[in-house]
Amino acid sequence: MSRGGRGARALIALVVLTLVAAAAFSAGDGKATRRSVYASEFPPGDGRAIAQRACQLCHSATLVTQQAKDSTGWEKTIGQMEKWGVKLSPAEHDSLRSYLLTRFGPRTK
Repeated sequence: MSRGGRGARALIALVVLTLVAAAAFSAGDGKATRRSVYASEFPPGDGRAIAQRACQLCHSATLVTQQAKDSTGWEKTIGQMEKWGVKLSPAEHDSLRSYLLTRFGPRTK
């Protein structure tokens, strides 16, 4: 086998291992953990439909899912988005903050 063929196979193997490791690292028990791959969709849960409607109006889910904010951080972010035009009832506001905090709260070390 040529030297280039072995190099290509090694590169493919490295990419596959990296993807497997990233998937295993980001899979978890529902708690926020350090991720190297971020979701392109909002995960299931109470508040998902609100996030899809309110957040994806301007942002990709990936932008939101890579955040790691505490309750105050999410409260400030949602408040700012409301000032910029996102329409949420008080109940939707609270549900969205709870959903984002549960799914994308502070990362554990």
